[in-house]
Amino acid sequence: MYSHMADALFQKDVRVRRVTTLNHAAAQGLSDPARMRILELVSHKPMNAEEIAKALGNAGVKKATTTVRHHLDALKEAGLIEAARMVEVRGAVMKYYSATLRVFDCQAPADLDSKALRLIDDVSGKLAKVLKSVHEDKRFLALDKDGKCREFLALEIINAALARAMERPEYKELTAAGQKK
Repeated sequence: MYSHMADALFQKDVRVRRVTTLNHAAAQGLSDPARMRILELVSHKPMNAEEIAKALGNAGVKKATTTVRHHLDALKEAGLIEAARMVEVRGAVMKYYSATLRVFDCQAPADLDSKALRLIDDVSGKLAKVLKSVHEDKRFLALDKDGKCREFLALEIINAALARAMERPEYKELTAAGQKK
């Protein structure tokens, strides 16, 4: 058994590049690739099981409506979607679902960190100040009574604030203007 770092054949410092906060239920809810697609679909507009099955089929992912309903139940149980609207159709209730978690079905360029280094550094400095203010807030201290989840809770607060910021009219106007270009 090698006990000295000098004996290592390979060693490098690995930095965290991205942060995602998930609890066990959310991770289970996302365990199927079809659920990620469903979540992405219902993050844009409320949809029912039949509409989701059709949209998945159009994207090349064939799923029966009963299978889609199973996935919707798993996502709902994980807290990742909620019924946004219920409509009576021929004596039955049709549920339309919306996402409570925003997912993006796109891939960042592999060189994003190097191309956006200055912007990342600038934003990370501002976020460090925000994280410090969250940690120092008395309301925050009351949330983590045993001190085990400080980082997770701080990131969840920032995450929820980011999601709320993305719902603000000024951000929606900004993204709508970007899509028109």
